Amino acid sequence: MSDISDIEIKVRQLVDDNIRTQSPGDVFTYGSSTTWTLTEENVIAITDVYRNGVALTGGDYTFDSSTNKITIITSLTTGDSIEVQYTFYCNFSATEIENYIRGAVTHIALNNYQCWEVDTDDNFFPDISNSEKNLIAIVTSILMKPDNISYRLPDIGINVPNSMPTRDLVSKAIRIFKTNTSGVFDIIGTS
Repeated sequence: MSDISDIEIKVRQLVDDNIRTQSPGDVFTYGSSTTWTLTEENVIAITDVYRNGVALTGGDYTFDSSTNKITIITSLTTGDSIEVQYTFYCNFSATEIENYIRGAVTHIALNNYQCWEVDTDDNFFPDISNSEKNLIAIVTSILMKPDNISYRLPDIGINVPNSMPTRDLVSKAIRIFKTNTSGVFDIIGTS
């Protein structure tokens, strides 16, 4: 069964929101608080934490992705330097992309292609094919970044004029997909 995360990866590729690494990492100096907020939002994972240049283990700290805060659990001495290295996405959180994907699914249903339900576990019903995943990713990308003039996946590519309204881009992409299910899109014209 397909889920939203299958499409999220494709969407990130289309909107150029790839994984980045914060290395060297954020550096904090211990005073009285053992909790710090990381500089970048949309953190995926903490890769390394150093105390005065010595690596800490995963049991020496916790990270709360909802608050973007790291807490050092091991004892610290005033003046200790804490460096946190992590991976992150620059532009969009997973929740933002999931919401755009749900919006894309609605647009696709309103354009009379397919009506999918997305359950509480983020699975699609009925299941979707790989080409339909690409369609959802393209529509999602158009909704997220309507100013792009080109969207590309291995089997789908769309070039669009700058001035076309977002709803028209979405409708035309779906219309072309309906008639050309091989997944090869070309230029969406203004006619």
